[in-house]
Amino acid sequence: MVHVLFFSDRQVRDKLFALVDGTRGLLVIKGVRHGPGMTPPEQREPFDTLEASFGHAVTQVLVADEGSVEGMWRDPLGDLGARLYPNNKEQAYVASSSYLLLENGRPRAVVRKRETPREDLWYLQEALNQLSPRIPPPDPARKPGPRKARVPNASRRPPVSEPTPPRGTRAASYAEPEPEPAPPPPPAQKDPWTILGIAPGTSRDEARRAFRTLVAQYHPDKVAHLAPEFQELAERKTRELLQAWEQLEKSLS
Repeated sequence: MVHVLFFSDRQVRDKLFALVDGTRGLLVIKGVRHGPGMTPPEQREPFDTLEASFGHAVTQVLVADEGSVEGMWRDPLGDLGARLYPNNKEQAYVASSSYLLLENGRPRAVVRKRETPREDLWYLQEALNQLSPRIPPPDPARKPGPRKARVPNASRRPPVSEPTPPRGTRAASYAEPEPEPAPPPPPAQKDPWTILGIAPGTSRDEARRAFRTLVAQYHPDKVAHLAPEFQELAERKTRELLQAWEQLEKSLS
């Protein structure tokens, strides 16, 4: 069976925890992106093949992030990782960002995401086989191998023809100067209401509460245990919130 939960659902965290606690046997949990026009999560790979081949022995829970305003502040997978690994933040993060395998509610294995669904399926089947004899091992002959970097073939490049300078003119003086590159367009200005996730016309007190809530959520101290890129993202987001509130506060005063 495949369960699909959505970030926009206010009860998504409770529903996820209930499935973890109430599912007997093997359970695979994975977060996915979802938006208008995209294939339903349960019909994508490797989930579709996993259900068709091993649905009798494995339950799947797909937590779909639609990128909506309603769900942008929720992190059900992060909450689950913290619940399963309360004393290991690094392991909690790995569990929330990979394929998480549980048995009777207890974490048993984590399978990191590869480059293609076919690779994901092979390593998922391998991990599930180690947990249950009801799932056969994957075909060793189909084990994904390391990808080779593509090396451009210089011999196939077309010859570059040099312009012939007029008679009696040196080539150096004949070369035309390269045009100046066009300056990059200025970054689009974001609406402070949108940045703070509130509707235009919201009262000053409500806007301040929303601002303080977001700053507390994105404070760099929250991700001090994560990689530098996450810390940089938190700092950039915090600066953006501060600038938005400063701009909005002036208009509300």
